[in-house]
Amino acid sequence: MAAPVFLATVRRLGRRYLLLGVLLAVVVGSGGLFVEVAHELREDQLQPDHGFPFDRPILTFLHQHEGATRCALADQLSALGGPVWLSVYALAALGTGQLVRRRRYRALLFSVGAVGGTMVFNLLAKYHFDRLRPDFYHRICHETAQQLPDPSFPSGHTMASVALASTLGIVCWHTRWRWLAWGAGLLFALGVSWARLYLAAHYPSDVLAGWLATGAWVGTLYLVSSRYLGELRRLWHRLRH
Repeated sequence: MAAPVFLATVRRLGRRYLLLGVLLAVVVGSGGLFVEVAHELREDQLQPDHGFPFDRPILTFLHQHEGATRCALADQLSALGGPVWLSVYALAALGTGQLVRRRRYRALLFSVGAVGGTMVFNLLAKYHFDRLRPDFYHRICHETAQQLPDPSFPSGHTMASVALASTLGIVCWHTRWRWLAWGAGLLFALGVSWARLYLAAHYPSDVLAGWLATGAWVGTLYLVSSRYLGELRRLWHRLRH
């Protein structure tokens, strides 16, 4: 009888701590990989391309396959004042209003901290690393390439879109809209990441670092602000005793 009881206990604990394990893997994995990318960037700053071996080949491939429709789509996904981003702002405002109306103040605080903290981190990282923008091409999407004035690493567009997408998915997790929220949010974040590369506004490593940094920050904030912090403490207590 001991074996079935033991197996049942393992299965129950496995289900209980599955999401906690996934969350910890996201936080630790994303944070560790971001540190590694940042370290390699600092080590390679004296190289001509100011980056990683995979950066330029990916940009060159995209540059060689430009098309009018794809260029227009990339412009729309990159324009912070364009219809795509304005729709996202409107959705965020609507969601914020719903959280206030339903008095979900913890979720509201988490949302503000997730998005706002991501952008603060982005600004600090940009001016710490001070990485130059790609300047390989004279023309991008049939227009004269312009060097953007702010630093390149990590991608602010990417971090903002990933923060908004992940925050939306987390806030909607206990509703019937959770899969729609995650699907639409991730599609938006992937589209923005692609657009920044397609327009050669960022290196691929800028975009990768943006995903990693945002995943680490939002995951950590959710871990601290949710019931999983208590679960983590109880798990640590079980392991010690």
